[in-house]
Amino acid sequence: MANSVWGNINTCFEIGIEICKLMEKSDKTKGSAKDTEVEKLADGVILMANDKEILIAVSEETANTALSDAARSNLYCEEKNGHTVYSGAATAIPLYELSKTNPSIREYIISEESLRATLCDNFPEYVKTYNTTVPSEEQIKNADAPPNLFLQKQLDQEADKTRLEVAEFQLEQSATQDETFEDILELER
Repeated sequence: MANSVWGNINTCFEIGIEICKLMEKSDKTKGSAKDTEVEKLADGVILMANDKEILIAVSEETANTALSDAARSNLYCEEKNGHTVYSGAATAIPLYELSKTNPSIREYIISEESLRATLCDNFPEYVKTYNTTVPSEEQIKNADAPPNLFLQKQLDQEADKTRLEVAEFQLEQSATQDETFEDILELER
């Protein structure tokens, strides 16, 4: 599994698990601490996110009963403290499989097409293996959609990146205009 952009996935995961424990005591489904948001998507499935990355943690029991062997492959996830943890684009794998049987997971997916595009673009071996285990009408088929935009959190992150890029561009343009204005003043002297 690729290195986390958080630099220390263990810290995020530990914060997320502590938040989950507190949430369970108070029957809450959302919590946050240290710039990490945590949301219980379903029993045994939590989403952890900050402004850079998204993790999905699936309890060992849920992973063993609801996910395929291919989905639990260490090529796509890590085992941490009784959970199977997926980061980045790999979050598509458990979300895809769990959404087939769990309506509460299905509600979090805002674009089935982007989910399938993410799987096909990033994990062709997983798709090939998964498709050999299900009937043709249930197979993962590629979609003409942008990958990695299947959750609202991903759309929000993309919008934030775009706003930042626009602001940086505007700042550069302003600096260029200031330099041009100074050059004109210099020529007039």
